[in-house]
Parts: sequence; structure tokens; C-alpha cells
Amino acid sequence: MRFSNRCLQMIGRCWPHLRALGVGGAGCGVQGLASLARNCMRLQVLELDHVSEITQEVAAEVCREGLKGLEMLVLTATPVTPKALLHFNSICRNLKSIVVQIGIADYFKEPSSPEAQKLFEDMVTKLQALRRRPGFSKILHIKVEGC
Repeated sequence: MRFSNRCLQMIGRCWPHLRALGVGGAGCGVQGLASLARNCMRLQVLELDHVSEITQEVAAEVCREGLKGLEMLVLTATPVTPKALLHFNSICRNLKSIVVQIGIADYFKEPSSPEAQKLFEDMVTKLQALRRRPGFSKILHIKVEGC
């Protein structure tokens, strides 16, 4: 099944007491994620699989709506920026684990190009650098495919 913003809105309305949820697909956008966060106030575990890029702006919009009780965030094949992770960590005070599982194909349509490889390497370096920040060393887990 392909998830869309409408699916996420319905999940939030029908199951407001959810504690754990895994959803995915390019159709899961900021609108649907924000609606889910707003309606599922008890969410403790959220896995996003193959979702469009999570930027600081997306993180801010979703966190503004909820996720205050989030303990675990898993991003599988979902591009994420370091600033987005910083935002989640600053707003979601109960976070015990952030797992980022990414591969170069999650970021680039032509992963074999030297330019894409260099940019991906830089992105991974920036994500891993977050682990040296206070509050991240024990909770941030980065798994990179193909390296």
C-alpha cells in the first residue's frame, strides 16, 4: 500500500492513542506528518521509510504539531539534514534513539556519478559530526549502505 498525506491524516484521526508507527513512501509529506503528530499525541516510536527529504523546515512543522513524547525516531532510506536532526533533538526531550539508515541512492538519481558520491560523502561526514555534540553521542546511530 502506498501511503499519502490523506492516509496519515486518517491514521491520526482513527487511532489517536498510537504509541508506535512505521509509515513510508514519497507520498508522505509535511502535511500528513504534521497531522499525524497533532492527532497522535502519545506517539513514542516513529519510523519513516522512503519518505521525501526531512529538512529543518519539515522537522519544525511536524514538531510544532506534536511528537513531544517521542522516544525513538527511525529514518530508513529517508534523506535527512543535520539541522533537522538537531531540531528533533532539541524539541523532543524524551528522545533516547535516533537511527538514520541511508544510502547514496536515497539522495541522488545518479548515484554512480563522482559529483553525487562526493556530495553524499560530505553529507555523511556532517551527519556523523553530530555525534560529537552534547546530547547526541549516545542516541544518534548512523548506518550507511554501500560504504
